[in-house]
Amino acid sequence: MAKKKKGNGEGTVYKTKSGYRGQIVVGTDDDGKPIRRSVTGKTVKEINEKLITIKNSIITGTYIAPNKITVCEMARLMTEDDKNLNYIKEATYYRHIETIKRLEKSSYLKNTPIQDLSYAPIKNFILSEAVMSQSLINKVYTMLQKTLKEAVKRKIIAENPIAELKKPKTSQNREKVRALTVEEEIKLYKILITEDVNYSHQMLLSMLTGMRMGEINALTVDDIDLRFKTITVSKTMARGLKGEPFVSKSAKTENGNRLVPISSTVYPLINEILLSSRDHYLFKINGKLINTSQVNLQFQRVILKHNIVDKKIKGKVSLHSLRHTFATRCIEAGMQPKVLQHILGHSDIKITLNTYCDAFENFQNENIAKTDEYFATMGIDFATSKKSRESFELI
Repeated sequence: MAKKKKGNGEGTVYKTKSGYRGQIVVGTDDDGKPIRRSVTGKTVKEINEKLITIKNSIITGTYIAPNKITVCEMARLMTEDDKNLNYIKEATYYRHIETIKRLEKSSYLKNTPIQDLSYAPIKNFILSEAVMSQSLINKVYTMLQKTLKEAVKRKIIAENPIAELKKPKTSQNREKVRALTVEEEIKLYKILITEDVNYSHQMLLSMLTGMRMGEINALTVDDIDLRFKTITVSKTMARGLKGEPFVSKSAKTENGNRLVPISSTVYPLINEILLSSRDHYLFKINGKLINTSQVNLQFQRVILKHNIVDKKIKGKVSLHSLRHTFATRCIEAGMQPKVLQHILGHSDIKITLNTYCDAFENFQNENIAKTDEYFATMGIDFATSKKSRESFELI
């Protein structure tokens, strides 16, 4: 009995050693033979979801044959699949689309089928990006590598042409963001509580709790618990494709979901914010949500107008400096790194230690000095001993 010929959009699923594989007929070649596309996954449900996505693209006419697809088109399809399958958050989806737009600025990457790509032109494109920030370079490089690895996995190409290409480092002289000094913080604090400054509540809240500005702008009345004196951080303000602010229904990272304590210092500020709020969201202007860029622009105006920053001190002062300032004051006050890690929402203690290594080192030196003073009160002071003085005289 002849085997039934599959038409476009008919799929099959079967078990493999590592999970499941699905196949679907997406067209026919010049000889009339079926062209099949394969997908892999850990569960039957995952495979079926991927096959449905391909079926829908065939029905709507948006499907691109593997022998014609470009790296930009494939990156978009992968990103759309990840979004539809709930593998990535909405904010991450928009960031990926922005990265793909960056790739599409290269006519070579935008128009050349994946099978015709070669090492040198891709390398030249990535090297041309070295004038940009390291963060942007990382996104572009990662997107290209991920897409080409997937092309190999799907057997569109035999090997990744840039598998051995190293990620370039930015040519920009990146200045490290620093915390405000005690004097700078006091000066800014007085300005924010006495002058009529837009977004002053958000700036103060960041400086006194260490919360990210995106987390602050996404706060609602329900996130404040005055009884238990906590702020629930479970979402963040993100940016859409046109730059418009929207609330992402999850924190920046998994560890970003946390309870931030309302200290005695912060309690009056929280009360003032609640009394001045006229909406479910604590912070809006003219009925609209506020993004981080708006607050940052105002912050830069304030520090410039009031000459807040001591220019003799190295380091960049930005809106993120307020978070660094809070963390630095906590370290100076003797807070344990693990406690600070939880308050800041870091996923790993190494992030906390590496980010604030200078502050921890200064705190360590101050405590060593105090230990020396304590030893001196005990009479342990080699510098004043007779034997020690004789040794120094010989030197």
